[in-house]
Amino acid sequence: MEDKNKEESTKEHFREGKKHLEKGTQKVMQAGIEKGREQTKKLDYYRQNRSEFIENVSRRMGNPKKPAVSGLIVVLPVAVVLLLVNWLFNKIGQIPGNQYFNISNIYYLNQTFKLAILLTVAAVVVTGVGRLVRTERGFQLEKILDEMFDMIPFIGSVYNMTKVTTETVMGGAEDFSRPVKVEHSGFRLTGFKTGNQTKDGREIVFMPTAPNITSGLVLELDEEKIEDADETAEEALTRILSAGFGEGGNSSSEEE
Repeated sequence: MEDKNKEESTKEHFREGKKHLEKGTQKVMQAGIEKGREQTKKLDYYRQNRSEFIENVSRRMGNPKKPAVSGLIVVLPVAVVLLLVNWLFNKIGQIPGNQYFNISNIYYLNQTFKLAILLTVAAVVVTGVGRLVRTERGFQLEKILDEMFDMIPFIGSVYNMTKVTTETVMGGAEDFSRPVKVEHSGFRLTGFKTGNQTKDGREIVFMPTAPNITSGLVLELDEEKIEDADETAEEALTRILSAGFGEGGNSSSEEE
């Protein structure tokens, strides 16, 4: 009898403990659920406010990409020129005997004076060489110089690339003096009249590639298929050399 009473008492304690355990577990789970909800609400609130904050800042600042690019186009060339001038000043200071050309105790004034002298001398030399190579003897000397550089590995490639680039940039506008438009398969191409004609009277037009205008196509076209371009050679070359990203003087700014 006593054993049965003890067994019943043990079962009763076990039932009570199980109930307390279930209640405690439910409370913990409920607290965890409530805490998770609060965290979710906080996270949603943060995301919503962050999105609104970003939208407000973007709305006030506008699109920062275009102003940044426009500013870079203005600032970068100035920075490059300043770095180049500073580099030239340092190199001028290393020339033997440059101290005799000091006109004052101001460093930058002296360096500017020396740089002006060097540029003047360089201009005289370049002009003299240019006049020489326009003569028959000077032309032959230029060809001999080209052949000498061609025989030197790597240096010859650098020489030729530099020469072609210089001819393209400095002499391009003079060579391409008559820009025209040619319609083909629904799109329009930019070309340049060469001033020459075929035996059957067709105009010879050079169609340069972009951005390297030293290569392209030579077209023989009837005059009615050629349309004179309402732009200068400089504007057409600017568009081709920049692969269409740069425009000439006719383009107007859309962004204020």
